[in-house]
Amino acid sequence: MPLLRLHRSLFLIVAFGAFTRPAVAQQPGATPLPPERIASVQAQAEVIFHARDAIIRGLAYLGNPELPLDPDALLIHAYLKDRFGLPELCSAKRVASQIRQDPKGDLRPFLRLADTLSFRPEFIALQGKGFNNITLAGIWYDKLSSPSILMDRIAKSPIDEAYVATHALWAMSMARQCFHAELDTTVEQRLVEKVTERMEHSDPRWGDEAVEALAMLQYNDPNYVPPYKYIQQLVDLQNPNGSWSWNPGQEVTGSQHTTVLALWALLQYKPLAWPTQPRNMVLR
Repeated sequence: MPLLRLHRSLFLIVAFGAFTRPAVAQQPGATPLPPERIASVQAQAEVIFHARDAIIRGLAYLGNPELPLDPDALLIHAYLKDRFGLPELCSAKRVASQIRQDPKGDLRPFLRLADTLSFRPEFIALQGKGFNNITLAGIWYDKLSSPSILMDRIAKSPIDEAYVATHALWAMSMARQCFHAELDTTVEQRLVEKVTERMEHSDPRWGDEAVEALAMLQYNDPNYVPPYKYIQQLVDLQNPNGSWSWNPGQEVTGSQHTTVLALWALLQYKPLAWPTQPRNMVLR
């Protein structure tokens, strides 16, 4: 996308933020709020404003035309772009084309997140990291030889291993959202509890896995609203260049993967009321 178009898109996002900062003033004639309630409302209003600023800075970081685009980050950003009306990244089409033209590439089976793709049986063959096998079963749920394969992969994966619980929730959400799957809610609840535990007790605080957990919990549960202090903590860890690091306090140049996850977590924060439009996670 031309840089001028990106700047225009960011201007519209900034304008959205300027006109939607939450008001906390009490209406005339209304029952006065107790001081502690006023303080809480004001604090949440400030968090919403800070979150919006952080989103704009994160988009500017990813939109830098001189930044080599991480293909892994591109795949998730494609969903966020369509769902939340974000500007397209400068080299997105070129990088997606590179993924498509590499038939043996690790990311090719994941391209269904960003583009239509003809199915090949090897896309869902067991390979590499276990959490990726779970994710691919969700992405290609309609092509599984048996619908039970997804839950079997989740059951056989150590839930305490990094990213297993978050990717399992992600895969279950894709299967349900995109393919109308009926899945075991008991397993889902156990995964929610594990992801919540990961998010609350991660060390370092708000490293990549914890940020992913914050994004997945909101994506998986439309009723979940994280404490506003979590959002403020995430905002506070943003790097000066607008990115977030895989491990907080390290990699000051930032991780595109963690940055996209942080944007996902912030955009879904319901009090922010960022406009959304329907978008299935996978394209068919």
